[in-house]
Amino acid sequence: MLNEAWRSHHPGGGPDSTAGVDAALLHHAAAADEPVLVVSRPHAAREIARVRWANTAASDLFGIDADHLVDVAVTRLLRTGPDAERLSRERRTRYAVEVVTAGGELRRSEVVAWPVPDRPGPGLAAVARAGAGEQFWVLSLALPEDERAHAALRAAEERFATLAQSSPVPTIVSDVGARLSRVNDAFAELLGLPAEELCGTGWLTHVVDDERTGVVEAVATVLAGERVTLDTRLRTAAGQIRWVTVRLAPSRTPGYGAGFIGTVEDVTDRLAREHRLAYQAQHDLLTGLPNRLALLERLSDLLALPGRAPGQGPDVGVLMVDLDDFKTVNDGLGPEAGDAVLVEVARRLARTVRAGDMVARPGGDEFVLVCADLSDLDAVRATAERVLEAVLVPVEVNGLRLRLVASIGVVLLEGLGCSAEEVVRDAGIAVHEAKAAGGGRWTLLDEEVRTRARRALRLVADLREALARGGVEVHYQPVVQPGRPARLRSVEALCRWTHPELGPVRPDVFIELAERANLVPALDAHVLQVACHDLAAWRAAQAAGDLPVSPDHVAVNVSAVSLAADGFAAGVRRAVATAGLQLSDLCLEVTETALASDLRACRQVLEELRADGVRVAIDDFGTGYSSLAYLKDLPVDHLKVDRSFVRDLRSTTGPARAVAAAVVSLARTLGLGVVAEGVETFEQDAVITDLGCEAVQGYLYSRPLTRQGLVEVLRGGGELVPGPATPSLKGVPA
Repeated sequence: MLNEAWRSHHPGGGPDSTAGVDAALLHHAAAADEPVLVVSRPHAAREIARVRWANTAASDLFGIDADHLVDVAVTRLLRTGPDAERLSRERRTRYAVEVVTAGGELRRSEVVAWPVPDRPGPGLAAVARAGAGEQFWVLSLALPEDERAHAALRAAEERFATLAQSSPVPTIVSDVGARLSRVNDAFAELLGLPAEELCGTGWLTHVVDDERTGVVEAVATVLAGERVTLDTRLRTAAGQIRWVTVRLAPSRTPGYGAGFIGTVEDVTDRLAREHRLAYQAQHDLLTGLPNRLALLERLSDLLALPGRAPGQGPDVGVLMVDLDDFKTVNDGLGPEAGDAVLVEVARRLARTVRAGDMVARPGGDEFVLVCADLSDLDAVRATAERVLEAVLVPVEVNGLRLRLVASIGVVLLEGLGCSAEEVVRDAGIAVHEAKAAGGGRWTLLDEEVRTRARRALRLVADLREALARGGVEVHYQPVVQPGRPARLRSVEALCRWTHPELGPVRPDVFIELAERANLVPALDAHVLQVACHDLAAWRAAQAAGDLPVSPDHVAVNVSAVSLAADGFAAGVRRAVATAGLQLSDLCLEVTETALASDLRACRQVLEELRADGVRVAIDDFGTGYSSLAYLKDLPVDHLKVDRSFVRDLRSTTGPARAVAAAVVSLARTLGLGVVAEGVETFEQDAVITDLGCEAVQGYLYSRPLTRQGLVEVLRGGGELVPGPATPSLKGVPA
């Protein structure tokens, strides 16, 4: 093709700067806005001038690719007047023509034509070679200004139509009013209809009925010249409802009037995800019930309502339902069975309340019911008992029929001036009271219970602070070889706490608080560290000659929680090594209750430590459920006979003596040592000694001593003279 030949001669798209006039001409013609043709010069009347080269503007004008214009008869493209011999002249000429486009459209134009010299310069050399020595005319077509504007507008519209049609974003165009003049394939696909059915005003029928008025108002706003964004719903041809965001911008088409261009974004899936996330944020995923966040919001709204003063408005009751001993189900049957139980309980609780009441699951095996119109104690009782009965119905899990029991704590909102968090906390306090009373019952929180619970909360906070600053003391009770005087063998480390304002707090009180607040591991670690440090100090004083004796070892009580914690054995080794002691200087005392809670984990840790030299004792022996069953498998050095057996030793005969004798005999048979706890009278001491128990501890010989008090005993050679036990000191009650 001649256009290709010319381009191959000038691959850079333009002529050499030293080329002739015709080379510069083609260079400018190629980049010109006006259509330019290079045509052959006819030599005879019957010859037809044909196109030999065309620029891009000419291609756009005729609607034909430039390469395809080559060799087309000029008369096919341009219609002239009666004077048809213009291209045979040898001078520049101008004349009017009608341009014939590829679509058959006639457009008025004017041609400026001039001949190319017989010897073309390098710019037309390729054209001349391709045309076998032909002569040429250059035709430049000039369109009227209005025609040029219309052409530019049509070209812009065509480019826009091409862009919109291929866009994945649904697009709509209106030339005037609400009538659509065109829609793209994405919009047609969104509604599932051909594009032609959506033009005109038919698209509005696919707007959901109750939102059509809003869409029409939005269209009126955009026709007035403002941009509009709105959310609405469209119904597809298949009947599906799709949420969409419509963005409309004003547009004005000459000869038509105000219209618009718009995009339609399908946000159905996004809204579904957002709705799902919002639902998950407010609901428990296992049971589908409202979660703790939703519960607190509901309670906050209720507490903010007017009329919360007594006697004004209906009472609202908050019932916290806690399954008793659910851990046994979860651990014994597995978490999947536990989840199935929780789902069933949730279903039952939802059926026990009325419409408008709430059943929530804030976590674990706790459920909270928010019930309106509990105007008196009878209504509270009826609701609580209905819930207890619903829980009591057996649940079938994995082929087993389980009978569940729950404890319920009730709080009434009427007249309360507290936060939602405090309401939930108070309901938990009431649950604890119900469980402490035996479980399987309900308790209404009163002021006395609330005061006692808040006192306990304060004590927990103060205990945590005391542990952090070392305010929990360690006292030592001597373990002695019986006699007159008795000789100290070892000591048992016991924690003691004196509250800065309330005074001494009974050990059973603050240890229970520590268990509730998960402070027991920290308490055990503190006692272990202090006991090792003190024993090392006494050993050093003995080596320096300041003390004649020191304890053979120190015993430290260890809870099941501490034994099961990761890194417990490493912590023991670290505490002993830091103090400069040997592991054989330490005895760990574990209660039977602790062993029964997790025998496998306890045994593994104790075996590991005992292999390194740590001594192990079973405290309160004889009070567990399966002492003999697991005693043979545990790494134990000695048993401590529980004080409940020692307390009843008043003579050389009787059941108490028989039990004590059996324990001592069992220990000897197994090669274990025996320590009798709680010896407070000479009579008890005599019986224990007669049974052959080689070590005792109790108030008859000594109460737990402070660090300095034990130093005084050690200075005296470790001898203790037995004497009647004095009454115990009173401490802060629960």
